[in-house]
Amino acid sequence: MILHKPLMIKKITCPADNTYGLVPRPGWENAIAHMFTIIRRCYSVTMLSNQASPLPDLAMSVVLFHSPLEQLRHLLDSLITATIRADITQVALVCVDNSGDRDYAMRCQALCDTYEGGVLQITVMTSAHNKGYGSGHNQALQAVQSRIHLLLNPDVELDAEAMRIAMATVTKRPDIALLAPIGLSETGRNEYLAKDYPSVWVLGVRAFAPQWIKRFSTKSAARYELRNLPADTQLRPIPLASGCCLWVNRAHLDTVKGFDESYFLYFEDYDLSLRLSEYGAVMEHRDIHVIHHGGDAYRKGWSHIYWFIASAVRFFNRWGWRWFG
Repeated sequence: MILHKPLMIKKITCPADNTYGLVPRPGWENAIAHMFTIIRRCYSVTMLSNQASPLPDLAMSVVLFHSPLEQLRHLLDSLITATIRADITQVALVCVDNSGDRDYAMRCQALCDTYEGGVLQITVMTSAHNKGYGSGHNQALQAVQSRIHLLLNPDVELDAEAMRIAMATVTKRPDIALLAPIGLSETGRNEYLAKDYPSVWVLGVRAFAPQWIKRFSTKSAARYELRNLPADTQLRPIPLASGCCLWVNRAHLDTVKGFDESYFLYFEDYDLSLRLSEYGAVMEHRDIHVIHHGGDAYRKGWSHIYWFIASAVRFFNRWGWRWFG
């Protein structure tokens, strides 16, 4: 029997004295120096020790930045359905608002208020300064404890069976450090969220090249999107996972100190995948499906192009450069 626990909604303001990570529209006098440093900066907050006994099986977090609230509503609805299907009676969800917009924060809070009485315990956190996607999740991680933590984008929707399959898998396979789903478009097309190690060539072609060049790069694209990796089993190991939806072993997440906050946006999920792979398996499950509405940084304006390039340089400096292939 599923018990419906009261929804708990709190509003927390994150401290403003953290200077880690890129900031929107950085001054050009610091941009190049920042881009080429390989210093890693992780948790900017003091993490709660896992002292709860027993630990909750699951907690979740989602980071917002002027994200369409209708998308957030679809995410919340899908989480409720999937959580009930997984026979989880209560789960904490932390929504971190990086928008810095009071009106948006109030509308976000109002939306969360409509879910009072459900199975989710929602905490709304507002950041005084936007320090990036990874920093937002790190802020959320200080507020909750669990055995498994689900990292989310607001632009995903979980399949009704996704949570049940994911939680059963990580329980049966404690060696898994990170579990990723199959990402589908709204029309059901596979988006190939899992990736192989990138090359400068394949990233450049995907982002900026005209179609006639892309036609000569299909082999590189297939390698990067793991199209040739055997997918005839439920679980397959993957090198890199997309941060839009990840079930992560919380103990390992704390060990690697969460997201590296020197990535403001983009590649922080690839960096996390590689660091977690030192402690357990990074896997994709073909029966866990989500709908993903995001992607295409180069279509989102010059700020996103800058953040993409800066994070790519940082990633290659940290993990090694691959130019072609």
